[in-house]
Amino acid sequence: MKNSKRNLKRIAVLFVVITGLLGYSCSEKDDSDFNNPETQAKLSAEAATASNSAENNNERVIVAGFATSEFHVGTKDVEMKYAARADILAGINIGNISLKTNANAGLHTSSTSRKKVTLISNGQMRTSTVGEGSTPRGNYMEVTFRLFKNTEVSSSDPLYDKSLAITGEVEGKAAEIWFNSEKMIRAKAESAQGVEVDGQTEMVLVFDMEKLFANVNFATATSATSTGKIEIGPNSTGANALLYSQIESNLESAVVLKKK
Repeated sequence: MKNSKRNLKRIAVLFVVITGLLGYSCSEKDDSDFNNPETQAKLSAEAATASNSAENNNERVIVAGFATSEFHVGTKDVEMKYAARADILAGINIGNISLKTNANAGLHTSSTSRKKVTLISNGQMRTSTVGEGSTPRGNYMEVTFRLFKNTEVSSSDPLYDKSLAITGEVEGKAAEIWFNSEKMIRAKAESAQGVEVDGQTEMVLVFDMEKLFANVNFATATSATSTGKIEIGPNSTGANALLYSQIESNLESAVVLKKK
């Protein structure tokens, strides 16, 4: 009889402990959901010019004398940083808010996988989806990502074994600009207040063609004797190597985060 009472007492104590732990866990989750409420959002990428309507000639976007017919980028390891909505509502100056990442949110999971992103196709600017899904509400201040060297596409694909590829013409000669590095890019929000994500929101990574080709004189580019094609890449020499170095240096400042 005494053993039965002891067992009942132990069961009662265990029940109280388990109930308390479950209550704490639920309370902690509720607090987390309250402090970081989520919404649906989308991250896209596109090319743009200063006027947002580049000169079009024979279905090519022309900037700095380079007539672009195709522009593709490989992306991976995308991370988004934001100022939490609760901190903003509390009146904290946005410059003093410790930024959080949306790691493990649906938008992060969808965006961070390896992608081939098309910005210009057949001379026309395109908008490509990088990812979409749920993410915490707040003001998104920056997006970081790595270029992705793509070996998963067909060898005939313009992005095969490259992380960035731009094809077109310079003064009537076939030309290609390409990278194979998996460089980290940090795209800051165009606005000092970031991009407010609250409700169905689309953010966009804008690749500014003028900024990408700033201080690049394509008139100095040389073509290969055998093919007549202008190649500007990591293995270039002479004038083309200088052009490659300038474009690579321009890349990060050419990508900015905006609200669509």
